[in-house]
Order: sequence, then structure tokens, then C-alpha cells
Amino acid sequence: MTSFVAGLDFGTSNSAIGIATATSQELHRFAGGAQAVPTALFHDDEEMVLVCGREAEERFLEGYEGRYLRALKSILGTSLASESTRMGRKSWPFKALLVRFIKELKDSLEKATGQEVTHLVAGRPVRFVDESDERDAEAESQLREVLTESGFTDIEFVYEPVAALIDAEDLMDSPEIVLVADIGGGTSDFTLARREPDGRFEVLANHGVHIGGTDLDRQLSLKAVMPHFGYGTEMRSVTSDTILPVPPGYYSDLATWQKIHFCYAPAIVREVRTVQRQALEPEKLGHLLTILDQQLGHRLANAVERVKIALSDAPTARLGFTDIRAIPAIDVDQAALSQYFQTPLSRVAQAARETLAMADIDPDSVGHIVLTGGSTLLPDIRNALTACVPKAQIVPSDPFIAVASGLTKAARRSFL
Repeated sequence: MTSFVAGLDFGTSNSAIGIATATSQELHRFAGGAQAVPTALFHDDEEMVLVCGREAEERFLEGYEGRYLRALKSILGTSLASESTRMGRKSWPFKALLVRFIKELKDSLEKATGQEVTHLVAGRPVRFVDESDERDAEAESQLREVLTESGFTDIEFVYEPVAALIDAEDLMDSPEIVLVADIGGGTSDFTLARREPDGRFEVLANHGVHIGGTDLDRQLSLKAVMPHFGYGTEMRSVTSDTILPVPPGYYSDLATWQKIHFCYAPAIVREVRTVQRQALEPEKLGHLLTILDQQLGHRLANAVERVKIALSDAPTARLGFTDIRAIPAIDVDQAALSQYFQTPLSRVAQAARETLAMADIDPDSVGHIVLTGGSTLLPDIRNALTACVPKAQIVPSDPFIAVASGLTKAARRSFL
């Protein structure tokens, strides 16, 4: 029998891993004492090294020359999972980058325990892919392959909201129905369960949609930021006097973490220069070219994300463009954010209601709601979710580590 087992929350934005023995369990603490690290990689072009997690984010924010990647979990179940990207002088398969990141977490854990850890319960969203059961199954298979190549030999999967329920089970002592809402970086996942008199939970329904915090970042970027770079403006046709919209694809990719690096391709930059010559507001396309030429897209996306995070507990936040002084700072308030997020929030709330309908449960009969995932700190998301179950009490939960804690507890139950 193995001595140590692990629970892994491999998230779109942040990741955490826990360790359990037959008598105890705890979340692993990384350098600096943090229990979660950014799901990020950075290739330092000067030192020619690839670093992960907090160090990757720090080198990126400190302005080191190199390539920054985030939201890599989002490639699972997509065509990108079988593609490669250039980092320094080497072409890296995207799945190899996932292995590199998870292996880094595993190595850190094993250094702390002094033993190899091979047994793992890993979290997965209820839906990796909304529209295709086949691609959803393929995404889980790809993740299993990545975990195996990282050195784990015995692997089980648990839905992430079920893991959050396991973490919170001791905080609920009455036989009531509970809704768990896990709004992470890439997906929104729901579990509906009933607590039985003996303390066990019966899962009534699981549901999810591929909408998360990075989608909110994208909406904020497109609505508040990208118009300064030409999004929504017009251009003259190259072959006639017809007025056409500036192609929106540049801005959509620049606002999407896992697609930003594609915008730096020489062919795209040449195309934008051609569009600028035909643009009715060429100075805005000039700002876009500055972003592309200097490869500032990830820095811009990071600034957008920080504004969103700031608005979780402040009425206003300012987004400044220190790299492009011609663009004034943008002030964003809660009212504007509510407007920008209206469409994705309505889909998330609809998914919560669909979860109740799947089990034929009256919203008023739900006694507790567990909110986890960093996006649940946003007032609009909390309000939208609690409105779906108006009589439910909010169960205290750490939005960043609840899933990892539940997965670690599940690993202890499964393997020890």
C-alpha cells in the first residue's frame, strides 16, 4: 500500500496540490508559503530556461524578455492539444508543456515528502467541451495521458464541484439539499446533492458550461479596451470605396489568453499594417501595431484581469496603458462591469437553473449553496447565483483551495 497520495486541482488560472496519509492531509505549500500557484509558464529568452508557476508570473511581470503562456488547460479537447508552439529555439508540443507544469508540481510535492507520489485524484470540470460528448471524453483522455507522463500511475477523476462539496461537507449538519457552484478560470460547474440523515451526500445532478473567469476577462477587454486599438472601427475596401468593419478577429484573439501568441505571427502583423492604411482611424490601428510589434498582448491581458479582480471589492478600478502613452487611462466601475458581463452571466445562471431542473428540484427547497472558484468573489456572479436559490444559506468556502482540499480528502478515501 502506498504511504502518500495526492489530490490535484489543475486549474485554468491557478493550480494546487494536496498530500494525504492514512492519518492526515494538507495542501502542499510552494516556495513562499503559497497553497496555489498560477497555471503559467515563461520561457526566459536570455537564460534559455522554462520556468513554471509563481516564478513564471514574476519574470513576466518584471519585464524579462521571453514568452509567457497561461490558460493552457483550455487546450484540452481542442485542436491545439495536438499542435506545437515555439519557445526559444525549441518547438514544444502543447501537451508537453502541460506535462512540464504538472511535473513541476509533483516534484515540489515529492521534495517535501521525501517519497515518490504515484496515486492521484485529479479534478476535472463537469464539461471540458459543451457541444460534444466525444470531444469532452477526448479531453479527459488527454489529461490522463498528461498526468501519466508526469509520473502518476494510479489516477482517478472527480468532478471539481463534487470535490468542493467533499471539502464543505463538515460545515453542513442538517439533511438539506445543497447546490455547489464552482466558477473557475475556464468553466462554470455545478453539483446538486442531498445530505442524508447519516451524513452522506447523494449527488442528484452535475452540470457545467464552458464559461469562466477568462471569458469575463475577454468581455471586459473587448468592451472597454479593444476599441482604443481599433475594434469596432471602419476601413475602406482595398478594391473599392466600400466602407467595411475592421476585421474583429485580431481583437478576439488578443483578448483570449491562449490565443494571444498567434497575434505576433509576421503574417498577421503585415495584414494589420495593410488594414491600417485603409482605416478611417489609423492612429488606433497604430496602437494595435505597437502591441503586436512589442509583443505586449499578455501584459495587456494581465492588466485587464487585475482590473476585474480589483472590482471584486472596490466600486471602481483604473486600467492604464503605461506602454502606450497616447491612450488615456480607463476607469471601470461596477455598473459598467455588470453591463459587460451580462451575456456570460446569464448563461452561468441559466446553467445553475438547469442543474436544478435536471433533478426536478424546486429552487426554494435548496438549503445551502457552496460558492468556490475565484470568479465567485465578483459581486455580480455571487448575486446571480444566490438569486437562483433564494432561500439558501452560503456555506463558507475558500474559493482558491476548496477544490484541492476536497480532492485530497477524496484521494485519502480512495487509496488509503
